[in-house]
Order: sequence, then structure tokens, then C-alpha cells
Amino acid sequence: MSFVAIVSAKGSPGVSTFALAATLSVPAATAATGGLSNGEGPRGPVLLAECDPAGGSLLAGYLSRYDLPTDRGVLPLAGATLRGTAVQELPGLLIDLDNHKGERLALPGLSDPAQGASLAPAWAAIGEFFAGLSRAGWTVIADCGRLASGFPPWPLLRQADAVLLGVRPATLGTISPAVPALAQLRRELPATDGTLALLAIGGGVSTRELSRHLMAPVVAEIAWDTGTASALGGKGRGRRRGALMRTAARAMQATQAMVVSDHAARVQLPALPGGVIA
Repeated sequence: MSFVAIVSAKGSPGVSTFALAATLSVPAATAATGGLSNGEGPRGPVLLAECDPAGGSLLAGYLSRYDLPTDRGVLPLAGATLRGTAVQELPGLLIDLDNHKGERLALPGLSDPAQGASLAPAWAAIGEFFAGLSRAGWTVIADCGRLASGFPPWPLLRQADAVLLGVRPATLGTISPAVPALAQLRRELPATDGTLALLAIGGGVSTRELSRHLMAPVVAEIAWDTGTASALGGKGRGRRRGALMRTAARAMQATQAMVVSDHAARVQLPALPGGVIA
């Protein structure tokens, strides 16, 4: 499947809420969390990985009503990837979001932003591991936080199949932070030029105008659905069929299509022998 990383310039445009909505709404097949070695075959699980160096929000939000172990998440995975034991340890580091079906899984983020620096040596290994999961049929959605935090996980972002920059296009003023953010992404991730796109969260500036103003494609527009967003933040019951969920699912479909198209474009046909007429 694919490894999709999502970032924002600064502020709170709704990137983390989108990442959770996408995880809960995209198609997933029943698969055991140990099925990591098969590069072909049916669709595997969907994994939401909180990779924001400033900390995660799942445990304090959507999962706050549950009494969950505190020894799971991206921090112990970092150690496992550096030891070379991530495949064996992964099942014990995840939280099942879907009644123990093994289809929709979460890797909680840091509980203390002070721990962010300790992840720096492991981001490349974590990114490589996520890329391996995607080749094995998993869909990995990595919420990588704000670029303005000062410590983006660049080594992980370089491993992603696609990088989406979430923006809140209420007015041209609200999208202005995306200008330097896009410039920074293009400097740091030159190889992702074909799979770097905007994610418009909420209405306002049209997607055509947004794309023209920022000189980047808009992969999808996400509904500004405050009711569902509140439920995903742990305040009330979820609405699996709300506009946020539907548009999040379509956004992931569009992103997957973008990734497939980019991969196809990178395949070079062999040169024809001299004298052969095509």
C-alpha cells in the first residue's frame, strides 16, 4: 500500500484530526499484526503513527476513556528499530482501534515533548521500517506535526511515499505560513517533488486558487465537520459516516492514486535497439 506523512506549517489546521479520521475510514483487510514479511498479497492493516516530536494527542483525546498501557508507542519502537527487533516487538507496541480485529492500529506518540530529542537518532530507522510495512501491504499514516516546531523528523519524511501539507484555507492570509513551509519541504525533500501535495482542511479559498497561489497541487479538500472532529478528540460519540470521515477516505484514495502515478512515471522503458522502428 503506501506510507503517507502529514505535516502542517504551524498552528492547528486539523492535521491530527484528519489523520485519525483517515485511519478509521480507509479500507482495511483483516490481518494479523505479525504479517510483516509478505511484499505482495491482499491489503493489510492501517497504522496511525504519531510522529510529532512535540508529542501525541491520541491517549489524551480519542483514547482517553480507556485504561491503556503506557509502555506502547513510538518511543519504544525507536529503540526496537535501532536494535533490529522492530518486526518482533511491533505487535506489543500498538493499540487496536477497532475491537481487536487487527485492522486499524495506532502507535501513540510521545507523552512529554522533552523526549523529542531522544528520537532524533532513530527517525531514519523508523522511516525505513514504515516503508517496509507499506511494501508488505500496510497503509501507514504518520502524523508528523508542525514544521515550525524546529525539530521535524526529516529522515522519516524522506522515506514516505507521499508528504501532505495540511492548510486551513479560510482566507489567503491563513495560508501564508504554507509558503515558507513548502519552500522548506522542497529543500529538504527534493526526491518527493511528485508526491508533495496540499491538503485543504475546511472551505474558503477554492482549491484552484489555493494551488495557483502556493504553486502546489491540492490532493483533496477535507470537510470542516466540528461534530465529528469533537468526537475524534474524545468529546462525545463518534460519527463514522460524517462528512469528515467521507472526505478523509476520499483524500486517502486520491493520495494513493498520486503515489501509484508517481511510481509509474519513474519507471523508465528500455531503449529500443538501433534501427528498430517503434
